[in-house]
Amino acid sequence: MNTPVTIITTGRVTADLQVKTSQNGKNTQYVQFGLAVNKGFGEKSHPNFYQCILFGEEALRMSKAKVMKGSLIQIIGDLDLLEITRKDGSTGWIAKVTLLSWSYAPTSRPKGETADAETDLPPIENCGQNGLPFQ
Repeated sequence: MNTPVTIITTGRVTADLQVKTSQNGKNTQYVQFGLAVNKGFGEKSHPNFYQCILFGEEALRMSKAKVMKGSLIQIIGDLDLLEITRKDGSTGWIAKVTLLSWSYAPTSRPKGETADAETDLPPIENCGQNGLPFQ
């Protein structure tokens, strides 16, 4: 059984986004980017890095929303720790997050952007019974 490990965190994008298309025959569009999350305080402050990936329409929405290096965003996703072998032969771990959703964190919207773009949530009347998007 594959139980998802849900992570919700806020951090800064480490590089400008590029929408890519998968080469697996399905031609799925996706974005892949690093996210730096500050942990600790004072002298014990340090960043945690996550490798994030987002597929389909949400990937296009993220690109259209002008998310770029330095953007402060909040993510919700499925965390997976992957063991890697470094060039020197030692082993390590990468924290990979397959995003389920994302949003700009407060005060991070690019200058000149307003909240009424295609990047916003759907109108509440499209959210189904009791305001929930599912039955």
